[in-house]
Amino acid sequence: MTRRRPVTLTSVLCVVAALGGACNASPGVPASTRETLRQVPMPDLSRLPDPVRDQVRERYAVLARHLDSGATSIEELGRAYGEVGLILMAAEFETDALSSLVNAQTLVPDDARWPYYLGQLHLVRGEHAEAHESFERALALRPTDLPTLVRLGETYLDHGRPADAQRIFRDALAIEPASAAALGGAGRAALAHGDHAGAAQYLRRALAIEPQATSLHYPLALAYRGLGDLARADAHLRQRGGGEPTLSDPLIEEYNGLLESALAYQNRGMEAMQGREWATAAALFRKGLALEPDNPALGHTLGTALSQMGDINAAIAQFEEVARRSPEFARAHFSLGVLHQSTGRVGDAVRRFEAAVTHDPNYVEAHLALATSLQLTRRVDASLPHYVRVVEIDPRRVEAWIAGANVLIRLERYEAARDWLDRASKVHADMPEIASLRETVEAILELRQAFR
Repeated sequence: MTRRRPVTLTSVLCVVAALGGACNASPGVPASTRETLRQVPMPDLSRLPDPVRDQVRERYAVLARHLDSGATSIEELGRAYGEVGLILMAAEFETDALSSLVNAQTLVPDDARWPYYLGQLHLVRGEHAEAHESFERALALRPTDLPTLVRLGETYLDHGRPADAQRIFRDALAIEPASAAALGGAGRAALAHGDHAGAAQYLRRALAIEPQATSLHYPLALAYRGLGDLARADAHLRQRGGGEPTLSDPLIEEYNGLLESALAYQNRGMEAMQGREWATAAALFRKGLALEPDNPALGHTLGTALSQMGDINAAIAQFEEVARRSPEFARAHFSLGVLHQSTGRVGDAVRRFEAAVTHDPNYVEAHLALATSLQLTRRVDASLPHYVRVVEIDPRRVEAWIAGANVLIRLERYEAARDWLDRASKVHADMPEIASLRETVEAILELRQAFR
């Protein structure tokens, strides 16, 4: 390792002063510009792991050297502030990161990186108006940059500007017609504008390109509902998930690789998984676990990658290790239940799903899986409370209403089934399956009445 120049007291004071005259440095920076720069004191780094703490200090040291040097150009100083801003952003010191990135943008206003990263930081902070202003600035500097177009379109949607979003996504598709992210954004924009047919067309194309972008099933379901096609709406509603369309974004890829931390390896591993690069993802997750072996989320993602690779035994062993280290981590129990059920070990699956709902009583997917497993073990009556719990947590889960009704019918509790379906129809008035089940139950009740 090369020897690092220590951060001297004078250097730190220069950083804190943010070129405000306390330091006789960087004479090439105009006085008017110096007065606009924000202070960027080094934050308390005590909560960070040692490798990350060293990285933050190294970037501050570089900034301090530029502040000390009379030969530093405005561009070099702007880049140094930008690099400090990025490392602070990655380490979740958002306020100081914002100040440093603003300084970088002030010093080097023609570098699109800094407004783009500022837009991303504003999104993290929930500042959507500021985010779209930053992305607009970045787009003015790089009008054909696909990631900037997509992010700007998304912020327009979040800010209630569907017409502007439509325009931006059209520009994005002119650059890359096969971008699932741009097609998905165009579909959401059309939906927000009331164009259900256009939305369905865009969203179908996006899903044809990236079937794993399961989050797009929900707006597509809404589009079909707007078109009056309730059967297709229900089919897509059942397929909704958390998968987002992928978007090649070199700046974000560079940012995600900044920290030598478990979180950084997890982020990079998740990107690899989005690209279905399971072995690469598993290797990255293992590197993260070497830094934080007790991180349950990271251990769980490793198990998921192993499962996707087809190494079921290794995946089970990994999920069991997570459950051993963090017994309260419900997702590990759920994943073990899924794997046990897929391999025919239904009794083991039941026990794991029961553990999942014990540690997280609001875990909808675990309740649904447990109910299914209980029915496979012929404990039909025991499955019913889990469907009841699901509709209490999320009444929109139509599959729980339908499955619960079928359980009540199997148990010959027809009056209860009728009451259950009455409640279901108030939430899902246009769902044909619920109406059909309601008719079946009424017919049975009428037949029973006739034979009394």
